[in-house]
Amino acid sequence: MYDTQYQMTLTISARALAGAILFSIALAGCGTPAASTSGTNLQVVAGQNFWGSIAAQLGGTHVSVTSIVTNPNADPHDYESNPQDARAFATANYVILNGAGYDEWASKLLAGNPNPGRRVFTIADLLHQKAGDNPHFWYNPSWVDQVADI
Repeated sequence: MYDTQYQMTLTISARALAGAILFSIALAGCGTPAASTSGTNLQVVAGQNFWGSIAAQLGGTHVSVTSIVTNPNADPHDYESNPQDARAFATANYVILNGAGYDEWASKLLAGNPNPGRRVFTIADLLHQKAGDNPHFWYNPSWVDQVADI
């Protein structure tokens, strides 16, 4: 049951992220601020590898994805960023964050290097969730359905 629900949740999340990523890819082709200035792939940074994996699968050859928290034993609530993380966020065209306190360190990196051309998709904002709410959106089918509807 757990594995089936998890797979279903990831599939629905994939649909939601596909829309956001494909929209950004389309923008990149139009030369809008989300476009990479180097003419290469859209640079996507995901706070966690589960969102990054989905972005990489959906974007295919059109994106270059960097996931920051990749160790399954790491706690994203307590993650301490480093200069490589800051550089990834600074050069990203598109950032995917979980939000709701799950990746607060990422918000600090973004605030430390504002970039009006960078797009940020925070799933918690979409779901009207805040710090203190359950941030494990990919486990809740109703939250995932809301994300999939974007």
